[in-house]
Formats: sequence, structure tokens, C-alpha cells
Amino acid sequence: MAKKKKNINDMSFDELVDSLNELKQEVFNINIQKLAGQFEDTSQISKKKKDIARVKTMISKHKNEVSNA
Repeated sequence: MAKKKKNINDMSFDELVDSLNELKQEVFNINIQKLAGQFEDTSQISKKKKDIARVKTMISKHKNEVSNA
């Protein structure tokens, strides 16, 4: 990524959802490039998937905070 991402702990719920969709699209694009033989750094896939898990965790924390309030 060209620009530094905002810390997920500081993101709002909507920003987290947007980030999740963006990360899923990036994983999809990397997989397509890998299948076409154009992508060399396959470790990016696992890094993106870990980022997706982090974002999903924060989304569930936001949902729990709203339901407990």
C-alpha cells in the first residue's frame, strides 16, 4: 500500500466496514494475479488475510459495545 493506514483501533464502524471490503478486494486481485503468473510476493496474501481478521475482530467489538450500551 502506498499510504500508511489509519490504526484500526481509531476507526469508526463505517471505516472498518470500508476497510474490510477494500482488503477483500485486494486479496481477490492478488489471487487473480497469482493465477495469471504476474504476482511474485505471495506472502502478501497471508498478510492481507490477517488484516481482514483484525478488522473483523474490531467490527465485532463495535457491535458488542453497541448492544451492551
